[in-house]
Amino acid sequence: MKDTIKKHIELLLELQNIDKQIDEIIKLRGDLPEEVKALEDELASLQARLQKDKEDVTNLEETIATQRVKAKESEALVQRYEEQQMNVRNNREYDAITKEIELQRLDIQLAEKKIKTCYEQIEKKETVIEQLSTLLKQKEQSLADKQEELEAVITESQDEEKDLYKQREKLVKKIDTELLESYERIKSYVRNNLAVVVVQKGACSGCFTTINPQIQAAVREKIQLVSCEHCGRIIADVVDPVMIEENEEEKPSAES
Repeated sequence: MKDTIKKHIELLLELQNIDKQIDEIIKLRGDLPEEVKALEDELASLQARLQKDKEDVTNLEETIATQRVKAKESEALVQRYEEQQMNVRNNREYDAITKEIELQRLDIQLAEKKIKTCYEQIEKKETVIEQLSTLLKQKEQSLADKQEELEAVITESQDEEKDLYKQREKLVKKIDTELLESYERIKSYVRNNLAVVVVQKGACSGCFTTINPQIQAAVREKIQLVSCEHCGRIIADVVDPVMIEENEEEKPSAES
């Protein structure tokens, strides 16, 4: 039993050592991955806005074309009504045609007003498009620079990282499934990613909470897996054990 627990602890320590090396490699990249991701998201948002504004301009141009057709149709109707007006037989027909002419002229004015509004909107949109295009180029260059910087860092350590992941893959197959799950769970929530710790100067090296001598003794015995009562990390060993002082009656008498 003792040998089994000792083997479990050795495997966990070996796994944590590999994970620690992987974390250090990832740490070397600093904030570059996050910066690259943020720039990619920003670029996607800018591209979407730019595309939307371009589509709006296209729609406005189509509206202008439609309104021009309507204006021409109304102008043609006005001309035809004016010709008919010359041949009316009574005042009622004349008034009816006059009313139609007025309506068509109102339609022409409405179409011209819509065309003018569309041109004003297009002008504003084109200004925004120009600004977005400039900003997009700047962000694309920033992204390219960050990606190049990140790629250089990754390339420098990728062989070592691949080797560590291969070692990890082989190692986890040797570890008990439930124990591995506990290790991964602890590692996921602790601050420094260390799921396995030792007792140093009488305290847990993960959370620095004092570990009483009895628990330290149990850790040294390796009869069972012991976890820190405060942070839940697995305690693997005692680096500098705290000796339990003898009771006065157990101490040898000075007179003897």
